[in-house]
Amino acid sequence: MIIAVANQKGGVGKTTTAINLGVFLAEKGKKVLLVDLDPQSNLTSGIGFGMTIEEGQEKKIDNTLYDVLTGSMTVNEIFLATSSPNLFLAPAGIELAGAEVELVSAMSRESILSNALDAVRESFDFVLIDCPPRSVF
Repeated sequence: MIIAVANQKGGVGKTTTAINLGVFLAEKGKKVLLVDLDPQSNLTSGIGFGMTIEEGQEKKIDNTLYDVLTGSMTVNEIFLATSSPNLFLAPAGIELAGAEVELVSAMSRESILSNALDAVRESFDFVLIDCPPRSVF
């Protein structure tokens, strides 16, 4: 089942809802994929990934949902296991902010995310999408 947590306004608890629902479902034995569609990457960092300082150097996630939306990778290639059993993450990064502009001329751009998630739909009991404010995806 795919569930999008969406609202046109920011700061209404979309990310908190997605994380809490995902963790709850995973603790109940369901296999869950959290999809961070917001360039601010709050779900990604909130679940324990993203930019960290390690030995004086910044370390970031190499592949994000941007790579999926632009066609260079699949969701299977980017999702990460979290510290919680049954909970996985398709991370976001700041480059996701440019995806809307880059995809403006793409054929069937409104179907890109749906088609990408179709490839993993059978692998997860739940796919929870944390949408950005004013989401066009």
